[in-house]
Amino acid sequence: DRRRMKTWCTGLLILLSAASLHALLIVPQVPSVYFSSPYTYPRLYINAGVSFFPKAGPVFSPVRSGPAVDETEEAVQPATYSSRLATRNLDLCYFLGNDIFNSHVACNENWADGTADGVKKYINELTYQANRIIGEKNLKLVWKGPYSRHDADKRYPTNPSYDTVSVSTYGCDAVIFLVFNEFSKDCKTAVNGHKYGGVNQGGMCETGEGKGYSVIVDQGYLDNVWTGPQIMAHHLLRMLIDDLPGDKTCPNKESLLHPSLYPGKQRVDDCAVAKLNQSKVSLRKCMQD
Repeated sequence: DRRRMKTWCTGLLILLSAASLHALLIVPQVPSVYFSSPYTYPRLYINAGVSFFPKAGPVFSPVRSGPAVDETEEAVQPATYSSRLATRNLDLCYFLGNDIFNSHVACNENWADGTADGVKKYINELTYQANRIIGEKNLKLVWKGPYSRHDADKRYPTNPSYDTVSVSTYGCDAVIFLVFNEFSKDCKTAVNGHKYGGVNQGGMCETGEGKGYSVIVDQGYLDNVWTGPQIMAHHLLRMLIDDLPGDKTCPNKESLLHPSLYPGKQRVDDCAVAKLNQSKVSLRKCMQD
């Protein structure tokens, strides 16, 4: 209800404040070495004329429309493969902005409990579900944070490279910036979401160069499926094959590397496995644990 959401937003606002170094939601310090050229490649954000096209996508809901769907039922089990990735950890560092106040996260009583622990429960569940989609026998996802973006009041990250470099010595193999659809406070009204669910820059182990990050739109629920984990899993795979030339997608609509989202129906298929085994990203130093 409104009172619960107001209490949660007020508590989280304090935690996200740059002036508040809360033990459970620590704002990164300014890095000792400034990154002088944050964009090795052209910017991919609104300031350069490229947008995620908010309110131009399918209709998303802030809550489930029915019982939870098990996205890992037999039909969508990820393929297991003997690759360099097996049993290794991938350390993710998360950044949040103030748009989380009006997101679907604020409509979940398990996450919006007025504490930093509630936000951490959300991050933990997002990471866990994404790991299930990728395959827990293929890779283990570990997370740190979440941290507040230096431009948390902006709708989208304006300089993700800056924040990426700021945590490059924290043991982050990759950085995830979370962006959300804006829902009304009634936690009932569905909205048209973003046309595009995310964008990634670089591959794993490149955070010191201001790369190795993805901006992910956790859109909420579509067809009663929480889309955030699936979108994140897709972009993590793309970062794991960043060194491959040419097309990084797979033609099968059931592939997690297909360019379009089919909620609850995509997995790591044979095409994705072939690309992962061809890539040399998993041989990089940060991927050796």
